[in-house]
Amino acid sequence: MNNFITKEILEYSEQHSVREPKVLKELNRETHLKVLNPRMLSGFFQGRLISLISKILKPNKVLEIGTYTGYSAICLSEGLSSNGTIHTIDKNEELNSIQNKYFKKTQSYKNTNHNHNKILHY
Repeated sequence: MNNFITKEILEYSEQHSVREPKVLKELNRETHLKVLNPRMLSGFFQGRLISLISKILKPNKVLEIGTYTGYSAICLSEGLSSNGTIHTIDKNEELNSIQNKYFKKTQSYKNTNHNHNKILHY
């Protein structure tokens, strides 16, 4: 149970929100099964909000710092302009295989430039 909102608000939100896409549901599940600190995942409600904002703005360029397993990057890609690109930066190379696995399952793979740069180590 979520400690921040009431059961009634949670149920209302679930009933009146767009469903989580299948690929994001799979990513959510895999993150919770295989990755330490899965609570860092953006998650369903935040992801749908990120997607909505991206669809409204139709960005041409997105810079995401801290990609984690790629959930929010995929949400951002849903509203990306047709020639748009997403540049993701993450210092945890261990998550690269999960990120790429799910980027490849979506259209975002062609438009995503993922960087594991040492510039983040200070």
